[in-house]
Amino acid sequence: MSLDVRKDWMVVPPDLAKLFEGLDHGIIVTNGFGEIVVMNSVARLMFGISEGANTRKLSSEVFSSFRDQLTMAKLQPENLPFMQTISTGRGVSGREYFIVNAHGHGRHLQISTTPIFNSENVRAGALAILVDITDRRRLEETLTQRNIQLNAINNISMLLNRTIDFREVLEYSVRKTMEIFDGDAGALLLPDRGDRRLFLAASANLSEDFITEVHGSLISKTLFGTAFSSDKVISLDNLKVASGIPESLRNSQYNSVVIFPLRAKRKPVGIGALFSESKRVLEDSQREVIEGIGTVIGAAIENARLHEETIQKTRLLESKNKELQQFTYAITHDLKSPILVIEGFARELKRVGNIGTEQEVLVDAILSAAGRLHSLVNDLLELGRIGSVEAPVEEADIGEIVKSVLKEVSIRLTEKKIKVEMEGNFPRLYVVVKYVERIYSNLIDNAIKYMGDQPEPKLVLGSQDKGDHFLFYVKDNGIGIPSEFHDRIFAIFQRVKSTDTEKVEGSGLGLAFVKKIVELSGGNVWVESAGKLKGSTFYFTLPKQ
Repeated sequence: MSLDVRKDWMVVPPDLAKLFEGLDHGIIVTNGFGEIVVMNSVARLMFGISEGANTRKLSSEVFSSFRDQLTMAKLQPENLPFMQTISTGRGVSGREYFIVNAHGHGRHLQISTTPIFNSENVRAGALAILVDITDRRRLEETLTQRNIQLNAINNISMLLNRTIDFREVLEYSVRKTMEIFDGDAGALLLPDRGDRRLFLAASANLSEDFITEVHGSLISKTLFGTAFSSDKVISLDNLKVASGIPESLRNSQYNSVVIFPLRAKRKPVGIGALFSESKRVLEDSQREVIEGIGTVIGAAIENARLHEETIQKTRLLESKNKELQQFTYAITHDLKSPILVIEGFARELKRVGNIGTEQEVLVDAILSAAGRLHSLVNDLLELGRIGSVEAPVEEADIGEIVKSVLKEVSIRLTEKKIKVEMEGNFPRLYVVVKYVERIYSNLIDNAIKYMGDQPEPKLVLGSQDKGDHFLFYVKDNGIGIPSEFHDRIFAIFQRVKSTDTEKVEGSGLGLAFVKKIVELSGGNVWVESAGKLKGSTFYFTLPKQ
């Protein structure tokens, strides 16, 4: 830029000065000594300088406004953009500076400078263009802080989702919330079942007096209870005069508090509180963040509670199951003795007794009934032992197990003229062999018994690879199973009752065996049937590992 200048003076044409005055940006022109000779009204407003200041005073006030943002120390003259441009002859483009203006307000300015040369092409000053970016920087800082807080919420959420220990959830939530909002102390309060009192569940840096005073306090009597009942965030910057504040807190070193609800399923489940020694007011952006934290913590607390309740119920159920198993074992074991006595007396009566034909028929009926009862007792004992006694797992060919079971029942299959087919590739799996044998033995026995009067009876046993597990099935074309019995038949002593099944003998335990074994092995079992005389297909799965 070339103006009518010398080293010690400069004349800015009126039309150019008028142009500077009409710009939206600040304009400063200095002479070769760094003294300001032109400063438009926008620049004056940035620095808080009124019209009419002389050149020397104007320059002094402007240059002394520049600060190091970290230390707030004044910048040395040689570090100012005007002086750097004058001394080097090179412009400064879009560099950011921080000033504290005459009113004590901090401003962020983006300054670009260019050197001014005289007619002899000698550096004689500098022209600076200033843009106030204070609002932009505040927005950037707000967004940066918001991102930090949102990332912190995300981290809290992920860590709390991994943690199901109730005490750990509470303590971690207090610590992390204090860290995010730079709090000096924190607390979590949870209500009793009737929502009448609040109890301190976790705290940090709070006195014993406060804990004693707050723990078990009536919800209707304290500010914490007000926040819980209203389900709203409360922010106070002067605890000394606030109402509803515990006396121990009013007399403490803390001056401000933020109380926020902990929510689960859109309902308050507790209260969080952050205390600070300084007087702090919660900003709107922070309010949204702390509400989000309250939702995350509330959900984690609810999950931890449910987990604890589940553990307690599981333990109770295990205890009851153990008692039931012991009771079943004791009853069935005690039943064996009288059954054996009945069988023994019946056989002895038949061997040495002077009985006629009719009496012999009755004795045979006693022996038959005792035999069935004996088998039932043995089945109940075995059903109770499955899963309670560790069984050896070994690699086995499922196809060979199926063939072995078919061989055992070959006479019955031949008698009923049942055609048997195997389809698919049966795998090798790590299983309890006797369990798999029992599955197939019961399912094949079930198919044989309920084949009915089918003129061309058929049994198909198959296997399919389903990725992470194998699907096995036993399909027959027998009497079928009504849909209302598809789930019930896997329960103990549940059988399909109809004219087609009334003569079929059985304990009602076969499919219960199958269900218990399959589920203990990590699989599922179910039946599909189109209805009466449409056959049935029993499916079960076994995992590959």
